[in-house]
Order: sequence, then structure tokens, then C-alpha cells
Amino acid sequence: MGEPNVWSVARLGSPDNPAADLIVNGLELSCAVPDDEAVEPGGATPFGLLAGSLSACTAMSVRTFLQRWRIDPGEVTVRVGVHVHPGSTPMLDRHVTVAGQVGQELWEQLATEVDNIPVTVLLRDTMPIRTVLTTGAGD
Repeated sequence: MGEPNVWSVARLGSPDNPAADLIVNGLELSCAVPDDEAVEPGGATPFGLLAGSLSACTAMSVRTFLQRWRIDPGEVTVRVGVHVHPGSTPMLDRHVTVAGQVGQELWEQLATEVDNIPVTVLLRDTMPIRTVLTTGAGD
């Protein structure tokens, strides 16, 4: 099968350490381990890394899709919030903003593309993803 294209290692040291040492494809960072309270600690957290994966994948997919149609996307911004409520499934709230103008027909195709990017496909059956798509045309 060979080596994986993407890999990650997490190490938890002593029980007193509130963070996991994380290596993703050779990039080292610290991931704060949330305690039992509902408030997420500052810095990277497991849910924060999940939100980062969805936002990065969405931004890159949006840009690639529009460039294929020879549309200059301008700046693409994707903000993903994670809503966690005790006793219920977490929800992802994704806001996609494209500075470039996109006509209505292509906007609908773009919305379908956003709903079918790899990270969305992996997550959508386990947690709801609410998406708002705004383009320079004011859609």
C-alpha cells in the first residue's frame, strides 16, 4: 500500500500538560486539549483544526472551480464556526465570500461544488454544515 500522502501524529505527555504535541506532514504545532467545560481554550483545538480543514479545503476548491471557468475569484474567504452544545451533535457554520463577480447560473454550480468538496463529503453525514455563499455580484 505504501506510505500515506497525509499523516499526523499526536502525543500527550504528562496528565498535567493541557496540550497535545501534534505533527501534521512534518509541521509541528500544539493542540490545546479542552477540559470538561463548554468553553474552548485559546489556540488550536481539535474542533479548531477540523474547522481549519473545512475552511482551507473550501477556499482552495472555490478558487480552482472559478479559475476553470476563467473567472477571477479575487479574494476568497471562508470562515467556519463550530457550534458545540452539550448533549447534541456539533454543527459547522460556513460562510464563503468570493470578491469576484459570479453570474447566477455559475453561482448555483459553485454552490453545488462547495457542497461536494472532499472535506464536506467526509463530514456531512456526521454533523450538519450550514453554508452561506456570497459573491461580488451580491448573491
